[in-house]
Amino acid sequence: MTRPLFALLAALALPAAASAFTAEQLWQAWPQARFVAQPAPCVRPTDLERYLRDLATRHPEGLRLEEVGRSVQGRAIRLLTLGGGEREVLLWSQMHGDEPSATPALLDLVDFLLSRPEDPAAAQILDRLTLRIVPMLNPDGSEVYARRNAQAIDVNRDALSLATPEGRLLKELRDRYRPILGFNLHDQDRRKTVGDSGVLATNAVLAVAGDPEGTITPGRMRAKRASAAMVTALAPFVPGGMARYDEDWSPRAFGDNLTAWGTPVVLLESGGLPAGMGYEDLTRLSFVALLRALEDLARDDLAGHDPALYDGLPRNESDAWVDVALRGGRVWQPGTPRPYRADVAFDVLRDDRAAAGCPGPHRSGSQVVEVGDARFLAAGRDVDAAGELLLPAFGVGVDGWRARRWLDGAALARLARSGVGTVRWAVPRRHLGAALERARQLAAQGRPRIEVVARPAELPWLVLSGPPERSGDATLAGRVEAVAGVRSARELAALPAAAALARLWGVPDPAASWPVVRPGAAASLLRVDPGGDEGEDLDLRRARLVGAWLDGVEVEASGW
Repeated sequence: MTRPLFALLAALALPAAASAFTAEQLWQAWPQARFVAQPAPCVRPTDLERYLRDLATRHPEGLRLEEVGRSVQGRAIRLLTLGGGEREVLLWSQMHGDEPSATPALLDLVDFLLSRPEDPAAAQILDRLTLRIVPMLNPDGSEVYARRNAQAIDVNRDALSLATPEGRLLKELRDRYRPILGFNLHDQDRRKTVGDSGVLATNAVLAVAGDPEGTITPGRMRAKRASAAMVTALAPFVPGGMARYDEDWSPRAFGDNLTAWGTPVVLLESGGLPAGMGYEDLTRLSFVALLRALEDLARDDLAGHDPALYDGLPRNESDAWVDVALRGGRVWQPGTPRPYRADVAFDVLRDDRAAAGCPGPHRSGSQVVEVGDARFLAAGRDVDAAGELLLPAFGVGVDGWRARRWLDGAALARLARSGVGTVRWAVPRRHLGAALERARQLAAQGRPRIEVVARPAELPWLVLSGPPERSGDATLAGRVEAVAGVRSARELAALPAAAALARLWGVPDPAASWPVVRPGAAASLLRVDPGGDEGEDLDLRRARLVGAWLDGVEVEASGW
C-alpha cells in the first residue's frame, strides 16, 4: 500500500474507545482501498486465482492461503485464513456461480484489515476472531456464469445428500472449525421489492432458522443481531431498500442445516440497483456491511444491536416489479377482431456481465410479464400509452440468396424503425447453411429477427424486393411504402383494418388465433397513434408509428 493511501486510511480511524469503522468512513474509503479492480460479474476463476496470489504475496505474515478442495471439473477451491482469535467465523460466496457481488468484497475486506495493523478496529477483529473465507465455492458455475455446479446440482440445496464436492467441502469446513457465525453471501433477483413499497430491495438479510419452528437459540439471536448491524450500516446508502429474506424453513438448504448443526448463519443478498448505482456498488455495500458486523462481533458480540430492527424489516416481495410498463393503451393482435384495453409490462433480460461491461458474448433477451391490469406492478420505466394502440411488430419476407447483397445491419435498422420485427428469408436448400450463418452474425437485440426457410411458399404476404427506402413519413402507410413500395401500401390501405394488420403481421388467416404479445414471449411490439380513429376503422394513412421495442430494446421510429 502506498504511503499516501495508508495515511488516508489511518486518518479515517477513530479512537479505540469508539468504532473505528463507521459505515460512512468505510463507504468513502472503499473506492481507493478496494483490492479487486474488476466489477464482480467479470471476475472468473482464473482472475480470482491471480488476485489470491497477489493477496498472499502482499500479506505473507498475516494471511494463509490454501487449496481445500476441487470442483467437479477440477478447479481449485481456496480458503483464506486471517486473525488469531478463539472465535471462528466462516464466510463464503458464490455457491451459486452467477451470484458474485460479495466475492470481490471478501478480498477487499482481507486486504483492508491486513493493511491496517495499527488501526484499533482492525487489530480487535484480528485478535479476537479467526476468519475463514471461501471466496468462490462454485468455480465451475462461475466459469459459465450459471447458478448450478457442473453436475447441474444447486449446491445450496445439497446439504443433506452431499452429492457435490462443493457441498461436502462446506460441510467439512463447518465441522472442522465449528464457527460461532457463518455469512452466506448471495445475489437475489434484481426485481424483488421491499414488501409492497415499489422500492427495489438492494439488499436482503436473513437470520436463518435451524428448524421448521424457527426456534430462537442463542446462536440465532446472534445472527439476528448481526443482521441488524448490517441493516444499520447500509440503510443510509439505500433508503428504503433493505428487506428481510423469506424465513420459511428449507430442509435441504445449507444455511438452515448449518444453523441446525450449531453454526448460526446470516444470509446477505445483493439485489436491485437503485438509480445512480451500478454493480460495483453492490460489492461496496457488502464490504461495508461485513466489516461493520465483524467489528461489533469482535467487540461485544453485537450486544449494541436490537434484534427487533431485523424482525421489523418488510419481507422481500416477488412479482411486484418490471423493467418497462406501457400503461393505458389498447392492444390489438392476431386473433382479436378489435383492440382492447390492456397494459403491457415486460422485463429486459440483460445478463449482469453485459450490464457490467464484461468482455465476451452474453445472454440477453426480453420477456413479457403481464398483458392486462398492471396497476400493481412498479416499473423501472413507466410509459404513458393512453390513446395509443399496442401492436405486435410486423413480419416481412425476403426471397432469394441474392438478398445477401443488401440484407445487412443498416437495412435491418431501417426495417426496425418501420416496425418490422421478423424477416423471413427464403433461400435454396444449397444456401441454407450460409444463410443461417449470416442470420446469426446479424442477430442483435433491437434488430428484426431473421428466420431462414427453404421454400418461398412459406413467405408472408409482404415481400421485399430490396432494401427499404429512406422516408420521413411515420404513418403506417408511409412505412409500408418505404419498405415494399407504393403499390403494396395502397393495397393495404384499401383493406379493412383487421385484414391489413394480419398481412403486416404475416398471418395468412386474419381470424387465426396467434397472440404474439403474451406473457413469456419476447417484447417486440409497436406504439401506434391511430390518428383519431377508435381502432376498428384504423386508417393506415393516418395512423402514425410512435415507437417500437424489438426484443426489449427501444427503437426510435422517427427519422432514419
